[in-house]
Amino acid sequence: MKHTIILILVLIPLSISGQDITFSSDILNTKDPQIGAVRDLWKSYVTNSKNVDKKPSLEYWNKSELDLGFTDIIMKVIDIPYRNGNLSISEIKKVDKDYYSISNKWFLGDSSNSFKFRVYARKENDGFKLFNCFYVTKPSLLHYQVDNFDFYYPQNHSFDRQKANQSVEFYSKISYLYGNTDKHKIIYIVGTSLDEANSIIGFDHSLVSSSNPFAGSSINCQNFMILSAREDHFHEIVHSVLSPMFPNSHMLFHEGIATFYGGNGNRKLSEFMIELKKLIKDKPEIDLSKFDDIDKILNDGKFGNFYFLGAIFVDYALKIGGPKKVLALLQYPIDDQYSFEDAKSAIKQELGIEKNQIDNFIKKYTQDYIVN
Repeated sequence: MKHTIILILVLIPLSISGQDITFSSDILNTKDPQIGAVRDLWKSYVTNSKNVDKKPSLEYWNKSELDLGFTDIIMKVIDIPYRNGNLSISEIKKVDKDYYSISNKWFLGDSSNSFKFRVYARKENDGFKLFNCFYVTKPSLLHYQVDNFDFYYPQNHSFDRQKANQSVEFYSKISYLYGNTDKHKIIYIVGTSLDEANSIIGFDHSLVSSSNPFAGSSINCQNFMILSAREDHFHEIVHSVLSPMFPNSHMLFHEGIATFYGGNGNRKLSEFMIELKKLIKDKPEIDLSKFDDIDKILNDGKFGNFYFLGAIFVDYALKIGGPKKVLALLQYPIDDQYSFEDAKSAIKQELGIEKNQIDNFIKKYTQDYIVN
């Protein structure tokens, strides 16, 4: 009989500015002064990290990464300071002669919607400093550099240089079309899956997780990062051009233009339009203007359908006004990037489609759409 041993960590809560933060009893009661120093550094950093868009103080973060344009990558992905959620630290351990890993679980609200991640600490001349996992793992990765792209991938990955070069060319094409004159450095991490790419930056579990070989994600930080299972992830490359240019644009248009050029997952806009034509024919009563509930309304077992609705508006904008009209959508002032009412106001102002006519517009546009 095979026996499974389950280790249950005792978590002891500490109250820090109203935040629920817990350390395992092993960490709290450690006799190792180095682990105690790392614990205290991490606790102080978490307490004082109030804004994901401000560089962590040199008091906490290592100068080497800050000089390279990196701050806390994990917090940028979570997009909420750790101190505003529930954070439990299960383990701090020495992983080689220099680094200590800090294993964390963070969640806000439902604990099932959590991130599990690792950050690192190393002793510098003036005490311990924090490091991103990517900085620690990067020396073990292979590297391919073209123009402003730095590709990193595991040594067992079969890297496709031709596709990587096509990505660089595509970046230049989109930059030219939409007036991007500032070529940001792109850190492009390729794994056998998005999950493997996520692990390279420190996530043991992320809400942005997938074993789908077509999945990818991006991080709009000082060095824009793309994580993917393929070297030619055009959807994320569009984000890498336009997200830094228009960080406050509505997500309907950001995802719409990325989907227009790069599809979503393994789904292209033309394939979605074929599906939507059939659905409209079978269920003419559906209301396609309810963007918030579109995944339930379409009931096709797939997610991100509003990305394709955004792509429809981008397609229409290009037909009536070219890239300038798409830029008008991206530049439209909004209060909330995720409020579809704000998106509908932009559609009314820039595309001339009244809010109460959006459903009719999408249905007619779909019926008239010619699939090449």
